[in-house]
Amino acid sequence: MATQISVHIVTYNSAAHIEMCLDSLLNQQSVEFGVLVVDNASSDDTVAQVEKKGVEVVVNPDNRGYSAAHNLAIGRTQSEYVLTLNPDVWLAPDYLAKMVAVLDENPQLGSAAGRLLRVEKLGETPQLIDSTGLLMSRSRRQLLRNCGDPVAQTPMQGDRVFGPDGAAAVYRRAMLEDIAIEGEIFDEDFFMHKEDVDVCWRAQLRGWQSAYVPEAVGHHIRGFRPGHRERVSADMRFLGVRNRYLLMMKNEITPHFWRDAPAILWYDLKILGFILLKERASLRAFGSAWQLRRRMMSKRRIIQAGRKVEWQQLCGWF
Repeated sequence: MATQISVHIVTYNSAAHIEMCLDSLLNQQSVEFGVLVVDNASSDDTVAQVEKKGVEVVVNPDNRGYSAAHNLAIGRTQSEYVLTLNPDVWLAPDYLAKMVAVLDENPQLGSAAGRLLRVEKLGETPQLIDSTGLLMSRSRRQLLRNCGDPVAQTPMQGDRVFGPDGAAAVYRRAMLEDIAIEGEIFDEDFFMHKEDVDVCWRAQLRGWQSAYVPEAVGHHIRGFRPGHRERVSADMRFLGVRNRYLLMMKNEITPHFWRDAPAILWYDLKILGFILLKERASLRAFGSAWQLRRRMMSKRRIIQAGRKVEWQQLCGWF
């Protein structure tokens, strides 16, 4: 039987969690799947652990970023669906089967988000929700849906969402190919961080829908959490700021931007104030975004020329 879904994992010094992640995949039931790991030049024993499990691994000679590594993986597989999985996530045995079933039944869906629960270590009983998909705000801040809510309050009814959190996102390959820009799916100029939001936004502009599937459960040891910015590396903080502006340069519809301009500009002022007072190392993000403006505007022309929805149709997501 042909592979229905390919699981792609990008690793970088992920030895602490990758074995747990792979074990959860090797226990998946009722679906034909394959696993491909792309390692971005880890200096620990990540690759050895992957090889010990008998899983295919591609080792990059240097760290080419999350986006480039996933593009490489997508190009090497042919399955109808793709799961991008972080190495610090492990899945319930029916995660893949539940996701594939929903996508098979709903051809208008380009992607799906499962119910991710927050944990600190293997074997811990989760108390809080990690995410049930992505949300957008009028300020163009990206939020994890239900993040930090008690597990007991988890929404158990399927719903439409802006898109899936890239930590455990299932995409229809036809959707990924539809939104590709000159063959590139995840934007390699982003390197990493918010590249999943970019894919979701472009998919919305092309008229694709995304669903939350509460029956598909995963556990996530999230390193980057809202409200814990001090735990994040300087490079990740820089990318978080810069990629906010790359996102908007590419994907904004002009009338939609002007509708929400007060909220956007107010949030930008807060970002600038915070950086000036507490995180001056991230000031370089503005210069980096400016340097990439021509590349983003070139991509914007392609995205907007292929847009299938009016801006009013997106307002409900912001």
